[in-house]
Amino acid sequence: MAMKEGAKVMKHEHYMDMNRLSDWSVDQINELLDVCLLMKEMEEKGVRLPLLKNISLAMMFDQQSTRTRVSFETAMEQLGGHAMFLDGSSLHAGSGQEDIAETAAIISSMADAIMIRSLSQRVIDEVVANSTVPVISGMSCAEFQSDGFGSQEQHHPTQVIADLITMIERKPKGKKLSDCTFMWLGDGADGFDCVFMDHLSLFPRLGIRVICAAPKKYWPSDELLAKCRAQAAEDGNGEIICTEDPYEYAPETDFFYTGVVNYHKMGVSEEEAFKVFYPKFQINEELMARAPKHAWVLHYLPGNRNWEMTDAVWDGPQSALLPLGENRLYAQRGILVYILWPLRRNTSEYLENYYRGKVEDLLTPRIRNYDF
Repeated sequence: MAMKEGAKVMKHEHYMDMNRLSDWSVDQINELLDVCLLMKEMEEKGVRLPLLKNISLAMMFDQQSTRTRVSFETAMEQLGGHAMFLDGSSLHAGSGQEDIAETAAIISSMADAIMIRSLSQRVIDEVVANSTVPVISGMSCAEFQSDGFGSQEQHHPTQVIADLITMIERKPKGKKLSDCTFMWLGDGADGFDCVFMDHLSLFPRLGIRVICAAPKKYWPSDELLAKCRAQAAEDGNGEIICTEDPYEYAPETDFFYTGVVNYHKMGVSEEEAFKVFYPKFQINEELMARAPKHAWVLHYLPGNRNWEMTDAVWDGPQSALLPLGENRLYAQRGILVYILWPLRRNTSEYLENYYRGKVEDLLTPRIRNYDF
């Protein structure tokens, strides 16, 4: 339920959310990446600055999380702030007592920012619309239809920022990020994989060439491809190619990426999943034998070993799975600082001392020498 008609949510002039990366300009993405990489350099040199001292982050979850929860909590602690874990089952929203709009309004009146992971992108949009503080999407991951296709829009922007950090760190010598080729293997259909949906919309805007390797039935729709290509043409002009033959483009690929294709949990049998996707659209030894020696393999995790990626590749010398997982922390630190630093309340020492004196005067017991 949205805010009542006539209600107006007042937002700071420097307010910004991380909901859809398509709302961010290429310049903003590049600035954010600079911040993330600088924060990582600081950490490697033993420097931690309390840039978000006394800042509170409310973290709303209605599904499981490992990397997102740990990285945000750790990032806030390292930056001098505080993160609150709010399990969906412990909140009134969804219980019939309070709608998500009221919950967003109340939490944003108490916390300095909100991070939310939800099964529904519509819920995240509702929180953004009714929050007076920045909202960061910790992933929207839709329920699926019986045929395995996604039922609604979904995103995972913070994962994609970590992907970009990892790619920048591991791009071939002499290449810019905009010169790289990125291959997604698996289901590329609209609304199926939240991470690939953001790869598809953002990477070509940065000039990255994106290959979607999947059975034709599981390619992005013509409508989505047209939209992403139009956005790319305005910015980095990265190419988008859909193919049923990942081996054709393997020799040109710098980064191979895949995600979870666990159809047996979605009304499609394991036998059918293997029949459709594997081993042709699996990252395995045969595919990597066709790839450049400098190529890296990525996966957002968690994953299914020997499904979308074989053990030999998962644990092999070209695997960057664990470094990518660690970079979730540096992505969150950079995102939090980039969004929240401009909103800090910067007051003068004189004003702080004035109010400190008023509080001390109010709370200091009066000790009288005489009773009259």
